[in-house]
Amino acid sequence: MGRFFLIVILIVTVIFGVYSLKENSVYWQNGRQIPNEPQKETEVSAPIDFTARFEIFTKGTRRIFTDSKYHNLSSRVYIQNPDPGVVYVKDAGVTWNEFFKTLPMSLNKDCLVTGTGQTFCSNESEKLRFILNNLDTPEALDLKIKPNDYLVVRFE
Repeated sequence: MGRFFLIVILIVTVIFGVYSLKENSVYWQNGRQIPNEPQKETEVSAPIDFTARFEIFTKGTRRIFTDSKYHNLSSRVYIQNPDPGVVYVKDAGVTWNEFFKTLPMSLNKDCLVTGTGQTFCSNESEKLRFILNNLDTPEALDLKIKPNDYLVVRFE
């Protein structure tokens, strides 16, 4: 009887030891062993909500965007009245190009086609320029909009 009791205690100890080891190193999910890793903190990104500014000039004329056809056309980035020069950015990583694509006009590094259909393209005598935060920045359309950016597009 003592020997039987000793064998039962030994078996229970081995089972408990294996179970404890298994619980600390893996767990089972859908019939598969999954390593037990420490939980990583999930990053909760803060809502994006900032403004930038832009202006467009063609041959000395400042273009205005007060017509409602330009306003609130995207939930990610948009302009609105009363100051359509303010760009409201609601999504991280929005580029200037993505912003201009929301508007009923066309703009790339060489040409501007306005909402009224006027076309202004770089040629030998006139050039489309992008000035971001007072610096000549030809690649401005590819850049992410940052808080308080100020982009001026000039055709002259």
